Amino acid sequence: MRQRILPFSGALALFLLVYAASRFALWGFALAASLAFLLYLGLFRWQGRLLAKGPSRAALERLAMREAWRKGGVLRPEDLEPFLSEPEARALLEGLAARGLCRREGEGFRF
Repeated sequence: MRQRILPFSGALALFLLVYAASRFALWGFALAASLAFLLYLGLFRWQGRLLAKGPSRAALERLAMREAWRKGGVLRPEDLEPFLSEPEARALLEGLAARGLCRREGEGFRF
């Protein structure tokens, strides 16, 4: 349901703008409804593709750093389980360690 809020609000805004610009005429209603429907479909497809890709690598790294800050500077791959599977979390933390953004300490990583 939350996925439909952006397309609906964009379509509603366009509908109201076009309908008001046509001075609430009948032809303006038809034009506004058709344009709003097309905008709704376009935004729905665009948002669906964007959500299907998932978060970017940079967003996942920021998430890991934020979680490390909340956990006192030490983060284990299990701590990222609500967001990533354990192998993905381990690969993400290993990548951060390889770039020098954190260091491995036993089972966890210190930021």
